Amino acid sequence: MAHIGTFQANSDGFEGEVFMVPLTTKGVRIVKETKPNRNPKAPSHRIFVGRSEIGQAWPKTTNDDRDYLSLTFDFAGLSRPVYAILMKDPNSESYGAFWSRAKKPVFE
Repeated sequence: MAHIGTFQANSDGFEGEVFMVPLTTKGVRIVKETKPNRNPKAPSHRIFVGRSEIGQAWPKTTNDDRDYLSLTFDFAGLSRPVYAILMKDPNSESYGAFWSRAKKPVFE
Protein backbone atom coordinates (compact mmCIF):
# COMPACT_ATOMS: atom_id res chain seq x y z
CA MET A 1 0.00 0.00 0.00
CA ALA A 2 1.20 3.49 -0.85
CA HIS A 3 1.06 6.16 1.87
CA ILE A 4 -0.78 9.13 0.27
CA GLY A 5 -1.69 11.32 3.23
CA THR A 6 -1.30 12.22 6.89
CA PHE A 7 -4.13 13.55 9.06
CA GLN A 8 -4.92 14.60 12.63
CA ALA A 9 -8.34 14.16 14.26
CA ASN A 10 -10.21 17.35 15.16
CA SER A 11 -13.72 18.26 16.39
CA ASP A 12 -15.19 18.18 12.84
CA GLY A 13 -13.41 15.03 11.62
CA PHE A 14 -9.83 15.16 10.31
CA GLU A 15 -7.41 17.67 8.77
CA GLY A 16 -4.11 17.05 7.03
CA GLU A 17 -2.35 16.71 3.72
CA VAL A 18 -2.57 14.51 0.64
CA PHE A 19 0.41 13.77 -1.58
CA MET A 20 -0.58 12.06 -4.80
CA VAL A 21 -0.49 13.06 -8.45
CA PRO A 22 -2.33 15.29 -9.43
CA LEU A 23 -3.18 16.50 -5.91
CA THR A 24 -0.46 17.45 -3.45
CA THR A 25 -1.83 19.89 -0.90
CA LYS A 26 -2.16 20.71 2.77
CA GLY A 27 -5.40 21.76 4.42
CA VAL A 28 -7.40 18.75 3.24
CA ARG A 29 -10.42 18.34 5.50
CA ILE A 30 -12.46 15.18 6.05
CA VAL A 31 -15.63 16.60 7.60
CA LYS A 32 -18.22 14.49 9.39
CA GLU A 33 -21.78 14.94 8.07
CA THR A 34 -23.95 16.76 10.60
CA LYS A 35 -27.34 16.17 8.96
CA PRO A 36 -28.82 12.69 9.44
CA ASN A 37 -29.37 10.83 6.17
CA ARG A 38 -31.89 8.01 5.86
CA ASN A 39 -29.96 6.48 2.96
CA PRO A 40 -27.67 3.78 4.46
CA LYS A 41 -25.31 4.10 1.48
CA ALA A 42 -24.76 7.86 1.97
CA PRO A 43 -21.23 8.91 3.01
CA SER A 44 -20.58 9.76 6.65
CA HIS A 45 -17.89 12.32 5.75
CA ARG A 46 -17.11 14.74 2.89
CA ILE A 47 -13.54 15.54 1.75
CA PHE A 48 -12.71 19.19 0.97
CA VAL A 49 -9.83 21.37 -0.18
CA GLY A 50 -10.89 24.95 0.48
CA ARG A 51 -14.54 25.12 -0.55
CA SER A 52 -14.23 22.38 -3.18
CA GLU A 53 -15.52 18.90 -2.38
CA ILE A 54 -13.03 16.36 -3.72
CA GLY A 55 -14.43 13.14 -2.24
CA GLN A 56 -16.44 11.23 0.33
CA ALA A 57 -15.80 8.69 3.10
CA TRP A 58 -17.66 5.81 4.75
CA PRO A 59 -16.93 4.05 8.08
CA LYS A 60 -15.75 0.43 7.88
CA THR A 61 -14.21 -2.19 10.19
CA THR A 62 -11.36 -4.59 9.41
CA ASN A 63 -11.58 -8.34 10.01
CA ASP A 64 -9.61 -7.80 13.23
CA ASP A 65 -12.09 -5.12 14.47
CA ARG A 66 -10.08 -1.95 13.68
CA ASP A 67 -12.18 1.02 12.56
CA TYR A 68 -11.21 2.98 9.45
CA LEU A 69 -12.70 5.25 6.80
CA SER A 70 -13.04 4.11 3.21
CA LEU A 71 -12.12 7.18 1.10
CA THR A 72 -13.11 8.00 -2.46
CA PHE A 73 -11.33 10.91 -4.14
CA ASP A 74 -13.15 12.01 -7.30
CA PHE A 75 -12.70 15.42 -8.91
CA ALA A 76 -12.08 16.92 -12.35
CA GLY A 77 -8.29 16.44 -12.20
CA LEU A 78 -8.58 12.65 -11.98
CA SER A 79 -9.24 10.33 -14.93
CA ARG A 80 -11.06 7.96 -12.55
CA PRO A 81 -11.78 7.82 -8.80
CA VAL A 82 -8.99 7.00 -6.36
CA TYR A 83 -10.00 4.63 -3.53
CA ALA A 84 -8.04 4.70 -0.27
CA ILE A 85 -8.38 4.08 3.45
CA LEU A 86 -7.76 6.28 6.49
CA MET A 87 -6.45 4.40 9.54
CA LYS A 88 -5.08 5.46 12.91
CA ASP A 89 -1.36 4.94 13.34
CA PRO A 90 -1.01 2.52 16.27
CA ASN A 91 2.21 4.27 17.38
CA SER A 92 0.96 7.88 17.43
CA GLU A 93 -2.11 10.12 17.46
CA SER A 94 -2.01 10.67 13.68
CA TYR A 95 -3.91 8.92 10.90
CA GLY A 96 -2.53 7.75 7.56
CA ALA A 97 -4.25 7.57 4.18
CA PHE A 98 -3.20 4.58 2.08
CA TRP A 99 -3.90 3.54 -1.51
CA SER A 100 -3.39 0.21 -3.24
CA ARG A 101 -3.93 -0.75 -6.86
CA ALA A 102 -7.14 -2.66 -7.61
CA LYS A 103 -6.59 -6.38 -7.87
CA LYS A 104 -9.00 -6.71 -10.81
CA PRO A 105 -8.41 -4.98 -14.13
CA VAL A 106 -10.58 -1.89 -14.54
CA PHE A 107 -11.51 -2.91 -18.10
CA GLU A 108 -12.30 -6.57 -18.66
